[in-house]
This record gives sequence, C-alpha cells and structure tokens, in this order.
Amino acid sequence: LMNLTIKINTDNDAFEDENLCSEISRILKNYATGIESIIDSDTSWKLETKLRDINGSTVGQVTFTTDNEEDLD
Repeated sequence: LMNLTIKINTDNDAFEDENLCSEISRILKNYATGIESIIDSDTSWKLETKLRDINGSTVGQVTFTTDNEEDLD
C-alpha cells in the first residue's frame, strides 16, 4: 500500500480571511502541475516536496510512503 500525505499549515497571513480556500487551491494546483508529467513509478521520490504559500514561505510538505516504510518508524 502506498500513501501520499499532504500537510499544509494555514496559520499565517497568506490564508487570512477570504484567502483561505483560494490559497489552498493555488498551492495544490501548483503541486499537481509539478507532478503531472511524472510517469515512471520508480521516480516516486519526485512526489515529495515542500509546499510554499504565495509569499514564498514554507507552509507544508508532501510525503510518499509505503507500508514497509511506515513499519520502520
């Protein structure tokens, strides 16, 4: 079993008030565009990245794990 986990911390200015949903959407669209061309399953490490808000601050991360990797934690 493989898992892709996306975590985003929305506790900063980029997500204030009416910007919450649009900023989350922008971050996820950027991520989706960045991985769209990955077709080789052996390059799954390319799915992992830091996520940045509109101001360039790191606000989250994407991790890719398999059950075997989770058992090692």
